[in-house]
Amino acid sequence: MVGRLIQSAVNFVVLIGLTLLLPLFCMAAWLWGSKDEQWLMKVLFCVLSPFCACLWYILLSHLVLARRSSYLIQFLVFIGTTVLVILILKAEVVSL
Repeated sequence: MVGRLIQSAVNFVVLIGLTLLLPLFCMAAWLWGSKDEQWLMKVLFCVLSPFCACLWYILLSHLVLARRSSYLIQFLVFIGTTVLVILILKAEVVSL
């Protein structure tokens, strides 16, 4: 039971780390990666960008603005980023 708890905690930390570092990973893959890595980063960009934007908003609002972030603003950031990703895909700036 303790092993599963530790494994779940490690998986959670890795997911949060990947989500926060997504912009850096996307740039690295798009500049220096192979075709498979570029495709994977494009898919991850489309799927994880709204979550990445929310996490960065929460992080910046707590550290820079020194205040709690409201759920409404987090939801609006998520929806806005989702709409932006859809527009990017429709404009074929990033093609999968």
